[in-house]
Amino acid sequence: MRGEPLESSTVLDRKDEILGPLDPTRYTTLMRLVTDPQMRLVVAFGGGSVPGLCGNTALARILEELGIKPHVEQVWGTSAGAAVGGPWASGSNAQRIFDCIAGLDRRGSVDISWFKLAFSLMLKPFGTRLPDGLIKGRHFSAAIEAAFSKHTFEECEIPFRCIACTDDGNATRKIFRRGPLLPAIFSSMSIPGIVFPRPRLAGEKTGFYDGGLVEKTPLISPIAEHHRDHPKRTLLLLGSHYTNEVKQTAARGFLLRFLQTINALEDLAWHYQIREAREKSGVELLILNPRIDDPSLFDFSRVERNYLHAREVLADTLQNAKLALSFGLR
Repeated sequence: MRGEPLESSTVLDRKDEILGPLDPTRYTTLMRLVTDPQMRLVVAFGGGSVPGLCGNTALARILEELGIKPHVEQVWGTSAGAAVGGPWASGSNAQRIFDCIAGLDRRGSVDISWFKLAFSLMLKPFGTRLPDGLIKGRHFSAAIEAAFSKHTFEECEIPFRCIACTDDGNATRKIFRRGPLLPAIFSSMSIPGIVFPRPRLAGEKTGFYDGGLVEKTPLISPIAEHHRDHPKRTLLLLGSHYTNEVKQTAARGFLLRFLQTINALEDLAWHYQIREAREKSGVELLILNPRIDDPSLFDFSRVERNYLHAREVLADTLQNAKLALSFGLR
């Protein structure tokens, strides 16, 4: 479901209105779905860089306000979705996660290794390799860790899964289910060539790339696990998906051209995956796209604006009338 952005005034002007309490009577259709004992509610947070962080946090907050979080039986995340889904599944509330993300709106939070890049370029004629990435991600990693209430998959209040893919040339999907949360989440958000990969842990035979390369919004993986482990119940998969709604133009500069190419490939895979997911039996899909019109990917100065926009659109999209049309409910 693609929510329609409301543009009569800026979201910052309407901040108090947007952050006001939700009216439960407008969400009875959604509540009927998530409380149905035959339904197994799984939340899948999709990737989408900083706009995705904001949208996922807004969705998590709405689910909390409506009393839906206790009905969530599993949380999945990819990239920015893992960065929000992991802390949320660990027991942290959306406000704590938002505060950690908003705290990155400071100079140097996107720690690009300019010196290492320049040094490698100068010595490239002599056989020196270019670095494996541009952004170290130390500040972002610290922000994620600060958002945790628990630090391992096994300790999470809600079972959590996150998706990455191997960097061995095969791009094999990797689903993290156990062990420490932070390395798994950092793996899920390691955009190849942009974010430095983390050091390998003991027993790991490969490094990992951003999970968006194989499953930008977790769909196929949670459906497969559900059919394997819960064949008698219907899966209600509530997921977030992010696409750049700004009109595409020719990118300028290596970084933007590279990221635009990756986004195009991810979107191509998404069209196949959503079609395949809709053909699966015993699955109800509720995919939400708040249509955050932010062309930047790493601009933390826009966190509040993007969060408010996503909250306004998602709160509207999940109301009774629009949800009933999607599910054919009365």
